[in-house]
Amino acid sequence: MDVHPAYNLDWNLVRTFLAVANGGSLASGAATLGMTHPTAARHVQQLEGHLGMALFSRTAKGLKLNEAGLKLERAAREMQASAMVFQNESDMLRADPVAKVRISVADMFSDLMPEVLMHPAAAAVRGVVELDVSSEQANLLEREADIAVRLNRPQQSDLLCRRVGVMALSVYATADYVDELGLLTHENLEGHRFVDGLTRDYMRRGAAQYGLPIAPEQVAFRSDCLDARRSAVRAGWGLSAFPTWLADREPTWVDALEEPLDITLEAWLVARPEVRDNQLWRELFRGLADALEHRLAELQAPALRMASLAAAVAHPEPA
Repeated sequence: MDVHPAYNLDWNLVRTFLAVANGGSLASGAATLGMTHPTAARHVQQLEGHLGMALFSRTAKGLKLNEAGLKLERAAREMQASAMVFQNESDMLRADPVAKVRISVADMFSDLMPEVLMHPAAAAVRGVVELDVSSEQANLLEREADIAVRLNRPQQSDLLCRRVGVMALSVYATADYVDELGLLTHENLEGHRFVDGLTRDYMRRGAAQYGLPIAPEQVAFRSDCLDARRSAVRAGWGLSAFPTWLADREPTWVDALEEPLDITLEAWLVARPEVRDNQLWRELFRGLADALEHRLAELQAPALRMASLAAAVAHPEPA
């Protein structure tokens, strides 16, 4: 009996086709999959040979899907989604101990997570931990990570999520900077310099919500790297917003707001949906959530007490 050609189709070739299509070049596709450029080129050639048609147009800017490639890309993405479902189901059916967990976090949590993971409540997390620190949110549904810590409530209803606390923030500068330019107020805003993100204006957008419009030319230093922003504030480039617990570890910093603001961000622990279906992964998620909740509560308690005290001093109750 003749075997349908579809049964001889190698999924690895389709996977490479998708990676190259997403990246727009063989080099980008190869980097995404951790393979060499020649291997990616060979996979595309083999797939085109198997199908008997070209899938890309070669342009000066790289590879572009032709009409056939665009049509097959949709089918390839459905194959990818099905492969993910198959892999997720098989992972969750196994009762083996969790050997490795990949956790995606915003850089505000990068200093915090190693100590959180050593908390007794997180005892289930004792395999290899891969901490992916990025300003971009990992796609849990496509297994870019197993678990993520996020600073906003997830919008995808399929995800397993739990609110684990809040993170208090304020605006900080060195004591020398404040001695020179004063504490930040609405009246002297234009005389200050600021440190902000490079691709995202975290500081400017946040300040605008509190009636502090920062002009673009006032941002003296930009970086998407939290450590670089910390170093910039430490070096006197200007003011920037940081979690209160992180600022407490900077001996030269002072709170640069003349009037305290109640600035908090919600912290959420999020996991891919299949975690619900496996007892070991559920225990790992619950333990990590408990540890993170406990540590955030410990860190926020002094900050919230100080904020309440400052507010009481600034606006005392009438006698």
